[in-house]
Amino acid sequence: MKTRISLLTRAVLGGVLFSASAAHAQLAQNLTIGSPKAMALGNAVTADFTGIDSVHYNPAALTKLKGRQTTVKFITGMMDIRAEFDAPAGYGANFLGLRNDSVANSSSRAGSAMMYLPGVGGATELPMLFAPLAGLSINPPGSKLTFATNMYTPQALGFARDDDDPGRYQGKELVLQRLTYFSPSLAYQVNDELSVGMSIGFSHQAMALNQDFRAPGILTGFVGVAQDALCLVDNNPFEIFLNICGGELGPFTDIANIDIDMQQTLSPTWNLGFLWEPNDWFALGAVYQSEARMRLKGQYVVDYSQNWQGFWQGLDSSFIGAVFSTITPDGLFDKERGNVSLNMTYPAHFASGIKFKPHDRWQINLDVKWTDYAAWDQFELEFDRQLDILTIASLFSPKNATSTSIILDRGYESVWSWAVGVEYQVNDRLSLRAGYEPRPSAIPGNKADVLAPLGDAKLYGVGLGYQWDKDTVIDLGFNYLVSKQDIPARSSCNINCSTIDSMVYNPYADLDVKTSVKAYVLALTYRTTF
Repeated sequence: MKTRISLLTRAVLGGVLFSASAAHAQLAQNLTIGSPKAMALGNAVTADFTGIDSVHYNPAALTKLKGRQTTVKFITGMMDIRAEFDAPAGYGANFLGLRNDSVANSSSRAGSAMMYLPGVGGATELPMLFAPLAGLSINPPGSKLTFATNMYTPQALGFARDDDDPGRYQGKELVLQRLTYFSPSLAYQVNDELSVGMSIGFSHQAMALNQDFRAPGILTGFVGVAQDALCLVDNNPFEIFLNICGGELGPFTDIANIDIDMQQTLSPTWNLGFLWEPNDWFALGAVYQSEARMRLKGQYVVDYSQNWQGFWQGLDSSFIGAVFSTITPDGLFDKERGNVSLNMTYPAHFASGIKFKPHDRWQINLDVKWTDYAAWDQFELEFDRQLDILTIASLFSPKNATSTSIILDRGYESVWSWAVGVEYQVNDRLSLRAGYEPRPSAIPGNKADVLAPLGDAKLYGVGLGYQWDKDTVIDLGFNYLVSKQDIPARSSCNINCSTIDSMVYNPYADLDVKTSVKAYVLALTYRTTF
């Protein structure tokens, strides 16, 4: 039993972790940096100046920070994640007629924000996301060099669902977070027209997941029907030969709860950019943000339901269980825990953009971007002990398994996108801004799910900048992101396939699923000299 549970657990862990990583990385990209100007301009700022946040967007623009300056940032936000699970005509046919699914024709909503606290571990629930951040820069008088560092969050996404929410089978709690806590940066002004810059980011990467698990499919449907026929009979003579009445195990039975906590405290990246401004009305910029190859380490705990334990205990007590004693060679456990590690790549990103001023008061920014999500073609989970079942699997599929690891194919896609922003200079102090950024999903439709409920998205931004005095600037930015996706029954084997080999992991087998995501993010920065 122990080895069989382990294989099931690890397959589920792999599937849910990697589905979460891809879509939430695309959702989080540049959404939680905390730069009001970038937010307001739809992140079309590669050829523009974003204050201390140029460390991320284009470190070459740091040359515009003169003297000694410090920036304090406040970012807050909330997400509204919803899903609908509709039973199409004929629902239940693949479960041998069983239709008592409490999830069918129900809806899910995740509204609470979650954060990962470095040094503490685990997901912490908050009424809404709130993070104070800061940075500083130094440009010695008369020098062409500018030194800077910034604290920001390239990823900061998390949500929680209620204990009885139908979406809990693909994320009761989820946090995917990357915090850059130190980013030494250097920018050099080559001449009046050209600047170059580089930054190195030292980051903490974390991933935490808690979710319930069920396995609707043909096999569990067969067991459920057999239990309905046999387990209501008193003194059933078949129980001596085959006892399947120790606990319920149908297609809609809760099997386990899975809790995962993984992190890497030091994950370095580097950003390299240039900014060319040949005149007052035109600028061209580009930035390359490197990938980060990480090895997340942590623990997992699996808490098995009484029904799951009872089913196997009853089976083991019968003749079949005695003959096939390897079903539970090490005994039955109500919980299983261990150490797990994951090799994961934070994808590389490239952006190029222009800044154009057709009028003294008007400015238009346009960016084109690329993110290398194709680096997530497959992932490997490694465990702290050898598993017999994986040793056997490696004989039949050496490409996907060894005795201590399992490889899961993902097939995600690199994506190109664009963004546009407009700024209007009301007077010498006040600037008004607006922007738009369509975001194509990195996940193909046949791999969509509810854990990472993001299809193609649209991001809208508004904000303003105010020159408080000659040394102080206040920026305010607001983002609204919306995404919807439709996953017809049996169209994605990450959520609703129902073939005999798709029990891991399709918790909404044969259901039509629709999701929507709305994110609201507000940021404020206060920059002054010191």
